[in-house]
Amino acid sequence: MSYFRLQANIISKKNQSAVASASYRSGEELYSERDGEMKSFRKREVAPISFILKPDHAPEWTLDREKLWNEVEKIEKAWNAQLAREVLIALPIELNADQQHELVQRFVQTEFVGAGMVADVSIHRDKVHNPHAHILLTIRPFNEDGSWGNKKVRQYEYDQDGEILRNDAGEKVFQTVSSTDWNERETLVKWRLDYAEAINQAFKEHGIEKTVSALSFEEQGLDRIPEIRMERNEYQYVKRMEKKGLEAKTFYHQLNQEIRKTNAEIKQLNQKITFLSAKQKTVDVQSILHHHSMEVMQQLDSDYQKSLRFMEGRLNGNVSLQTVHKQLEGLYRWEERTLEPKQVETSVTHTILNATHSAYQRRDAAILKDQGFPVQNFLSVFTERLEAFEKLGEAVDKEKQTNETVTAHLERSFRVHSLIVHNAFNELYPEIEDRYQFNDRTVDFKAELLEAMKDGEWQRVPPPHEMNHQLQRHELKKVCSQAEKVSDSIRIQSLMRNKLGTEKEQLLKTGKDLNAIYETSVKLNTTQKLVERYQEKATHFDKQLSDMIRQTFPHAKESLLRKVDALPLEMKTDLLKHFAKETAFHKKPTFKECLQAAQKEQEKRTASFANYRNQQSSSFYQRLTSEQQQTGHFPSGQASTELVDELVRQAAHPNSYEKDLGQLAKLNRKGRNTRMRRHLGLEINL
Repeated sequence: MSYFRLQANIISKKNQSAVASASYRSGEELYSERDGEMKSFRKREVAPISFILKPDHAPEWTLDREKLWNEVEKIEKAWNAQLAREVLIALPIELNADQQHELVQRFVQTEFVGAGMVADVSIHRDKVHNPHAHILLTIRPFNEDGSWGNKKVRQYEYDQDGEILRNDAGEKVFQTVSSTDWNERETLVKWRLDYAEAINQAFKEHGIEKTVSALSFEEQGLDRIPEIRMERNEYQYVKRMEKKGLEAKTFYHQLNQEIRKTNAEIKQLNQKITFLSAKQKTVDVQSILHHHSMEVMQQLDSDYQKSLRFMEGRLNGNVSLQTVHKQLEGLYRWEERTLEPKQVETSVTHTILNATHSAYQRRDAAILKDQGFPVQNFLSVFTERLEAFEKLGEAVDKEKQTNETVTAHLERSFRVHSLIVHNAFNELYPEIEDRYQFNDRTVDFKAELLEAMKDGEWQRVPPPHEMNHQLQRHELKKVCSQAEKVSDSIRIQSLMRNKLGTEKEQLLKTGKDLNAIYETSVKLNTTQKLVERYQEKATHFDKQLSDMIRQTFPHAKESLLRKVDALPLEMKTDLLKHFAKETAFHKKPTFKECLQAAQKEQEKRTASFANYRNQQSSSFYQRLTSEQQQTGHFPSGQASTELVDELVRQAAHPNSYEKDLGQLAKLNRKGRNTRMRRHLGLEINL
């Protein structure tokens, strides 16, 4: 057998059709009820061998390919639902066609059908050297009565007396978990191992003295890096170029060339190494990064591969976590400062035009005047502004489409490179805490350390016993910086709203410059909408800061922490900033000291707000609610003096016992297992 292969992919409703996928793999013409089209593809030179296997409790209609996948698409309502899982397996060329068929049928029956899935199998033999089987599997299980089951179920949490836990609102506490383990990484690993075992058993039965392994080179004890398997088109292109005596410049061919070169270097180094030196450590780090890069690259689907090629072109080959991260943050800044305000302005303008047109039909002159429209010449002015609005909408839509495309490529590239950095760093520092192993708030810090190690600048690398401390400081600085940015955005937009409101009042008093009134009205309402959007983002960061405070002060009283949850975002930020600042000097400030530092910053904001309010005399400002008036200095609200004083008093008396950290550990494990990436709102789940 030239190679072992078992890979699994998801067919999603977002951009794929289960019926079309089944038609393409089976070679059968199928009607899709979702889009009312007949799915048919070019006939293959060698007709596929197709069959369907089902568990006993699945209904008989599942054996009808067309009905099976149409029913799947009906039951999955979400626009991005998972429709099917495809498992692609390579068939050993050492076995003949009948033996291959027997191997596939036995493996599918044991691993998939026996677990409750319906399997639609198609064996392809277009290329003699590359026989393989496509296995389309149902993702939703069947109930014993033959009806569709649920993908997810509720798992309630219980107290020590066996009673269901309830939250403060009296609602039952539960987690939503998958009803099967089919999506688990461990299950995929089991399938790979079992398929290798099934092949070896078939070899043994037919007297073939060979074995295959699903394990990586490292797991087999082989000190070399595996090469990347190229797609068919790329492989054929490389062969054509080789016949012409030319070097192919494709991404994965060049990558395989680097792998071969690296494997030769590793082999040479293994012959010469007698002791570790700083130079050899540098080679070790490079090898570890290369190994994890290859490991991740092998698991990428076509979308991720396309995004990496896109970034290769965009960055002229200088693709790394740092360069991708810089591009992504720049794009997010542009989206927040330019694109999002334009989108809000478009929405606001549309609302104003609708309102004024309705007012014109009702002959409501007051509303027309308030929005800068004349009564006598309304239609011509309205038409002119409507045309300008339509042009703005078209321009914003184009910018949005371009932004979404580039952002998708950048985010995928960031996920790939951050996962490589995390995996390499975890191998070098296996003792770091669980919550830092795949924490994207620390990934840029990890990348800097890996670069320092590669360059032999070990003086920049903290000793192992300080690594958790340094990761904590970096994480605190990152989350505080993000919280400060959203607070500043609320504050700036609120002050701008107050200024525009006062300007509009002055314009309305004269009532002469209708264009200025209209433009100011659009800007005024846009800033208010932006304030509301940033406040929604602040709610997200507020939850993160509360979690960070619990992690930073694990022995604080729970009653105290619940009251700290009520503090505004700015005070939580100041509290954690003080802790990070002090720990830079290897100090460990108490909870009380951090609260007092936050209290001082709050007092400065209070004094600044009082001075600002005394200077505001416009009726617009007076008409604002007290909360709206405060947002220019207290973006997420103002804590009462009584609450802050009480918190400081309680923090002065720590627990006489240590809190059970089991709950925190459980939280950390959950975060690790779901691979949630908080930084930039990204998620790595390859």
